[in-house]
Amino acid sequence: MKILGIDIGSSFLKAAVIDLDRACICEESKEKAPQKNIYSDPYLFEVPAVCYTRYLTHVLDEMAAKYQDLNGVLLSTQMHGFIYSSDGREDTYISWQDMRCLHQNADGISYLELLKKRFPKESMDVSGVYLKPALGFANLYTLLDENPDISRSGTLYTLGSYLIHHLTGNNICHASNAGPLGLLNVKEHCWNTELVQRLGFNQIRLPELVEGDYDCCGFYRTAGRDIAVFPDYGDQQVAVVGSLPRKGEGLINIATASQVGMLSEHFQTGDYEIRPYFENVYLLTISNMPAGRGLDVLIHFLRDVAYRMTGADISIAETWKRVEKDFIQDSKGLRVDMTFYETADNTAGGSISSIHPSNFNVHTLISAAFQDMADTYKKNLMILSGGKDLPSVVCSGGVSWKQPALRAVIEQTMGCECRLSALEDEVVSGMYRIGLCCMKKSGSIFDEPDRILQV
Repeated sequence: MKILGIDIGSSFLKAAVIDLDRACICEESKEKAPQKNIYSDPYLFEVPAVCYTRYLTHVLDEMAAKYQDLNGVLLSTQMHGFIYSSDGREDTYISWQDMRCLHQNADGISYLELLKKRFPKESMDVSGVYLKPALGFANLYTLLDENPDISRSGTLYTLGSYLIHHLTGNNICHASNAGPLGLLNVKEHCWNTELVQRLGFNQIRLPELVEGDYDCCGFYRTAGRDIAVFPDYGDQQVAVVGSLPRKGEGLINIATASQVGMLSEHFQTGDYEIRPYFENVYLLTISNMPAGRGLDVLIHFLRDVAYRMTGADISIAETWKRVEKDFIQDSKGLRVDMTFYETADNTAGGSISSIHPSNFNVHTLISAAFQDMADTYKKNLMILSGGKDLPSVVCSGGVSWKQPALRAVIEQTMGCECRLSALEDEVVSGMYRIGLCCMKKSGSIFDEPDRILQV
């Protein structure tokens, strides 16, 4: 029995045919994620939704025709973003990288600040999240307020529920993708109707919430048979499943974006987000950590210097190769604040400081960046653990695997074992584990795995 796992990421779109009986990958494909629309406004990050539906149907049709025992498809998708569909308007995915809520409104303050005044933190405790530039409803509110011609009675989709609707006709989503919109009562597993009404969203058609974590959402007919379509799972949650975390272990996911996390059986509010996980367990999370896109800022700077000084157009991969040559972790007092991308708490950007004549070079720059990342991860993991030392930390995400020097800095800073996730592609590993549950071959993702997925 085989399933098709499709990962709709912000950098790449990936698909894997997974043989559940043999615990192996039969075939994989990967392509770059579609490009965003070009606007002069740097806060906008929109992608035509058809780019995702075309990819989805193409790969599903192709693999279903090739593998006659392919029986199901499940999705792992980037979170926080949404698609708002209304008459006369092209369906557009508004990404988690969209920050239009930082626009100033008619009163001269940002929409984010306006919403913060209306909805103090304690009023959103049941949502498990608080207001930040990436939060779905903050950008939806801005979209509708800035465009009064857009109907207030449209349909709201998560990226995953839009794809499920395209395949099955059902606008249905998993709580792990509903939560990051900010409109979910995470504790009660239902939409927060009071918040929806106060935002003026009461006429908007919201996705249906799938009841069971592994329930079928409908069927897609292709290659002469019906393929079961399972829920859209948040990519962070899928990666955590694939990392096979141990009890009490800290989680650091370092990819394009980055988060720290811990699993908890209790809904207890704090200075962190509480995201739906699986089987009545919660994923405590602090996001907006320094990540791959922050390191890209530094690498693009180094490439630009090389090009302007020598005319050499050095690739990103070659730039990293040269940076890593003879690299020694020692910032010599140089400091880098990696908050290059705006967050709810920091809209001023990052910085490079404590520069002296002898400490400003390529190696100290990257070394200081690594140290800032490690310090930030530790600080926030201590918040999640209530100040208790952690027995170990598992690092996941592409940057974790590509940068052993960064992992070494994290391990030294944390003062505990820092191990890599079970597989480099934690999402595929997670989809295998979830797929076993969807196809009734396992009762729980928390069961000790009989076999680890073989690549």
